[in-house]
Amino acid sequence: AKLTGLSFDQADFMFDFNIRNPNALGVKLAGFDYDFLINSGTFIKGNQNHELEIPANGENSIQLPLSLNFADLYKTFQSLKNQNRSTYQLNCGFAFNVPVLGVVRVPVSKAGEFPAIKRPSINLSALKLKSLGFSGAKLGLEIKFKNPNAFSMLLEHFQYQFDVNGKSWVVGDAKKQTQVPEKGESVIEIPISLNFLQIGQSAYQLLKGGQRVNYQFQGNLDLATSVPLLEKF
Repeated sequence: AKLTGLSFDQADFMFDFNIRNPNALGVKLAGFDYDFLINSGTFIKGNQNHELEIPANGENSIQLPLSLNFADLYKTFQSLKNQNRSTYQLNCGFAFNVPVLGVVRVPVSKAGEFPAIKRPSINLSALKLKSLGFSGAKLGLEIKFKNPNAFSMLLEHFQYQFDVNGKSWVVGDAKKQTQVPEKGESVIEIPISLNFLQIGQSAYQLLKGGQRVNYQFQGNLDLATSVPLLEKF
């Protein structure tokens, strides 16, 4: 059993089963059922009608991929929202067509742990006017990054766009690395320089008059974490 993929949305598992037949006659796997439990509660159940020939005194293998969507997981198991790790158990029953005996079910079980990943939150906490002149202005845009996980994160690259009253004021690229501690938060201040000759004198009037404005801030960021399979995001 191994964790093959991990993101803030889901965890991907791959279960490899090796089937050895010690008998002088070949047998056929007719299929198998499975019950995937999280913290002792059933999360996924199903059947695989996968036929497989197992030669006499030989072996063969079969795989079962399973994915856990964290949003569905936390909705089903509310207690997991406050846990850093969760346990799983996969119970399977392999059905073989055996001469004379007919169908024989062989049970298999595997248990383990996986990290309970939670999506970080990013909010615009403040927009401050640093200085204002006839030709331009300097603003400070504060972004609050909250990390609910039991591992630290590193913000490496942040591309952003800042619009006011439906017009683009600033498009930028911040490359300053910022450490966000486990179960903690960090505030990033992005300096913004406005040139009124480029964006128009209406921006000066808005800032000078202290009017309420409609603004929109959007962007993309690159994260690094200390968790294997989730090193870059």
